[in-house]
Amino acid sequence: MKFPLQFLFGSTLCGRGGLTPPTKKDSIRIFIRNCCGSGFIAGLLLYGSIVRADGATPPPGMVFVPAGEFLMGSDEGNFDERPAHRVQLSAYFIDKHEVTIADYNAFVRATDAFDAIEGPWFRVSTEACVGLFARYEKRYGVTFANFIPAQLSDKTAAERLTLDALHWKAAVAALRVLLGKDRALADHSAATVVASPVVQALIQAEARLPISFVTWRDAVGYARWTSKRLPTEAEWEKAARGTDGRVYPWGPDWDPTKARAGLEVDAGPTVVGSFPQGASPYGCLDMAGNVWEWCEDWFGEYYYQECPDGTIDPKGPKGLANGELPKQDPSAHYLQNAAKQGRETDTRKIVRGGCWAAGAGMIGQTEFNNRCARRLWSNPDYWSEDTGFRCAKDAP
Repeated sequence: MKFPLQFLFGSTLCGRGGLTPPTKKDSIRIFIRNCCGSGFIAGLLLYGSIVRADGATPPPGMVFVPAGEFLMGSDEGNFDERPAHRVQLSAYFIDKHEVTIADYNAFVRATDAFDAIEGPWFRVSTEACVGLFARYEKRYGVTFANFIPAQLSDKTAAERLTLDALHWKAAVAALRVLLGKDRALADHSAATVVASPVVQALIQAEARLPISFVTWRDAVGYARWTSKRLPTEAEWEKAARGTDGRVYPWGPDWDPTKARAGLEVDAGPTVVGSFPQGASPYGCLDMAGNVWEWCEDWFGEYYYQECPDGTIDPKGPKGLANGELPKQDPSAHYLQNAAKQGRETDTRKIVRGGCWAAGAGMIGQTEFNNRCARRLWSNPDYWSEDTGFRCAKDAP
């Protein structure tokens, strides 16, 4: 598949070359697909994700990706996807679908991370908003409607109070949006809000949606809590496209019925796993569309040019310590010094997979942005409604 030049530099919201000879398992999979159709093969892939060929069982909710070579990148995409090159990966597990709102809220509760999370994850979660209500009501002894910030002389305490007030106010505003016509409920206490059938219904409806509005460090924190990690860029791409160099998780051609993509911004993501017909060769779901996904690697525009064929377990450029951007220089003229905005190599983290609105309204952009080889980046402290993540884990 080739893309016109104007598609190579498209904005987002939200390969060619020699192919590895198919293994016996690949040949069987292709035969069944041709004989029985995509629905049947999706079922077999789902079954195959449960038990490995060697008898070992992946952790719950994960699939196994065997060790071996695959074709990474594309000679027909953006310059940062070139050249297509062969990469050797060790075996690993990767989540079948993106981390959900319910998953992330469980992490926040278990680790009491309400004050530590950088992104406003509560903007997509009624349950998180209620949790913040309860936290601040306990801390200050009143509901937000009756909250009057005190004048504090201690600098540390004053900063904490200011942050809490801003966070609390943002949670109230977010809950109003989530409640819609029932927004007046947001003016009540956490106990009253959570007892409402309307709120309970929203919590249930949101539970299986992908989490978003999280920074790279927020994603790393969750992954560590689950004894996992973020996938490397190479691991993400192999899990999405397999070993046959396909353009999309399901094959060479774009199919809008196999991904949550190409929609208007207001449409939003959908429940994870809603497109089983779009499964990757290893059974991963939503590798195209729904939400972009954080990866472990730092982004290097020319990193692929530094990776010879046969590179083993690439992990991207070295990057900065602890995912931290350079400290701002108060004397710098930032309109003339883009480097200080974190746009230079090694200060940006990889995001992959497209989203529901990646390229919507621009001819050809949906197809381009949801390819398995498409690379995008964000600063590690970036958060957005179109960006979430899934986790990976080394296989024994």
